Amino acid sequence: MMEEAAQEWTQHLRLAVLRALLDLPEATGHESLITDLVNSVAIMADRDQVRGAIVWLSEQVLVVAEVKRGALCASLTDLGERIAEGKRAYPGVKRPSRALHSAAQIAIDKLKG
Repeated sequence: MMEEAAQEWTQHLRLAVLRALLDLPEATGHESLITDLVNSVAIMADRDQVRGAIVWLSEQVLVVAEVKRGALCASLTDLGERIAEGKRAYPGVKRPSRALHSAAQIAIDKLKG
């Protein structure tokens, strides 16, 4: 039961990372900002967990990851964008719902304001 819950949380985290990138300018962000955005939608993750999700997403070619000034940065690929928008399913990533996007947009608006 715990293993299933961990897998479900991991899939939600991966989706939250993709959705955060979708809403950022140029669909690009660094791990610290992505961590804040993920946590703002109640997917409580630390920086190491977000970094792990970014690395996994990069291995799947859903994001392009690179280190800039000592921080891991991620940019959404076209495939990653389609998955984040719910236009395509991908194994290991939770399929998004409209409620998740609305919550993410509210959180981003709060951070901006």
